[in-house]
Amino acid sequence: MLAIGKPGYALAAREAVTSFLRNTDFEIYIVTDRFSAPMLPSSPRLHVNLLDAARQEYRADGFLAKFDALAWCLGQSSAEIIVQVDADTILLRSLSAAEVSTALGEQRMAMVEQTGIAGSGMTPGDFQEHYSKRSLAFIDGSAAAPPAISFRYFNSGVVLAFRDELQLLLEWVAARRLLLPADHSVGAHMIADQDYFQVWANSVVPDRCASLSWQWNHCGHWDTGFPRRDALIAHFSNFCNGPEFETVLAMHNLLAEGPDFLAEGPAGPLLDNAATGQPADLAFIIITYNSSKIIGYCLDALPDQHEIIVVDNASTDETLDHVTHEGVTTIRNKNNEGFAAAANQGAAAASAKYLCFLNPDCLVTSAAVEAALSTLRRKPDAMIVPDYVDWHGGVTAGRQPGYSRLKLTADLLDNNGMAKWARRLRRLPFYHDHKWSWPLAAALFVRRETFHAIGGFDESYFCYMEDVAVGFEMARRGLEIVELDHVLPHLGQRGADIPTSVRISLIDNARLKFAELHFGRAFAATLRGLRWVLHRRLGIRDALRRKWWRALEGR
Repeated sequence: MLAIGKPGYALAAREAVTSFLRNTDFEIYIVTDRFSAPMLPSSPRLHVNLLDAARQEYRADGFLAKFDALAWCLGQSSAEIIVQVDADTILLRSLSAAEVSTALGEQRMAMVEQTGIAGSGMTPGDFQEHYSKRSLAFIDGSAAAPPAISFRYFNSGVVLAFRDELQLLLEWVAARRLLLPADHSVGAHMIADQDYFQVWANSVVPDRCASLSWQWNHCGHWDTGFPRRDALIAHFSNFCNGPEFETVLAMHNLLAEGPDFLAEGPAGPLLDNAATGQPADLAFIIITYNSSKIIGYCLDALPDQHEIIVVDNASTDETLDHVTHEGVTTIRNKNNEGFAAAANQGAAAASAKYLCFLNPDCLVTSAAVEAALSTLRRKPDAMIVPDYVDWHGGVTAGRQPGYSRLKLTADLLDNNGMAKWARRLRRLPFYHDHKWSWPLAAALFVRRETFHAIGGFDESYFCYMEDVAVGFEMARRGLEIVELDHVLPHLGQRGADIPTSVRISLIDNARLKFAELHFGRAFAATLRGLRWVLHRRLGIRDALRRKWWRALEGR
């Protein structure tokens, strides 16, 4: 298995690995990167190899790395038969080595034939034309395409093969790649691992590859009724675009709450929550507001043996229906009290020595928790924050440089239709105030006594900027913000279902509040005036656009 790059691959791989650990006695080999590895489950049957994803120059490199993963697996394992699966697959029932051997039969390799793409109208003839003009023409233009009657458009999301066949395949792939352009592109089309498998099975050794029944690679892109009860492996393919968040949730829910064809018992936690010797002295405090899409997933990710407190700010959706995990303390506010006030409520209710304020759209790992607690024991008056990786693979530092007047102005411009001017301000000296820092509090660890000593979060902030304010207070007292050498997935603005316009207004108001408290009323009044002008400008622009569209419609 291969899971590198975007966090979606790692989170999908977590579900895939869990399903194979549960439903087989196979040894599992996965190649991943340093961001993704901590998100995988812990098992003596799971073998992990780290790959430097940053070294990949072309988009195809991330998919061709599957051959590196296969080579590493063959070097580590002595198994005669290999089952290769994509990271976005789920094994739905028990599978034995004997079943795999029977499925291969007399052949050396086997895959499922993809007969169409839902909603596209593509025919087998279209697939063969694609194969001949792109895959075969790029990889080996001298090879012959098979006749239509014997052509099979295989999908390499699930591959069964004998090790000697895979070794021959890898040697052939390596030889071909030495002769081919490194970018592996034909116009706008990418040549990836599946193309190599198809050429191998159709034009190089067409008599050595068997067609598996659909149950081995059941995918909604080409099968009806997905996921069907009689499938063996469900494949949540997104055609080389990486798993979407909704895909990972569907995989997780299929394991945790799936139909009765799944193996008995719940899927278990999302991330490794095995006991690691940590004392049970940490409280997770999670604030929810219309967080039904994510809160259950967040709770599944939490390590065992810790206190969990969910403070709900009068959600109007099904958030509380998902807060049913054993041992979770729930505080239900009758009104939306805002983040700062709700977080302080949670801290007051906690009995643990240490606190972790956790956004519902942020997922923790046991390794990060252990490292944070270890740091707090050495530096009891510090605040600890990890770095964060978003859904697209972008990394954001958890410890942020302090706010200046320039930074507040740029953020206000950016939020109100003047991104170009904001970018210009950000290039100026003194944009950041490096004399102090603040914690990006999607996952903020702090000793409970320290948190209460600094007065907790400032409840004059309804939502946003309370972490900036707490960083300012820490700096005023000479206390430290420590950046943890761990990266956690932060799914970004999925924790609360709030309209974009409302979110922008909340952020602007919080920044104006900070400006008034820390830079004075005169500066805050200037920013309010600027926002009024920007709103007027946006209003006039929108009115002109509506008038223009009405004029066009009246023609």
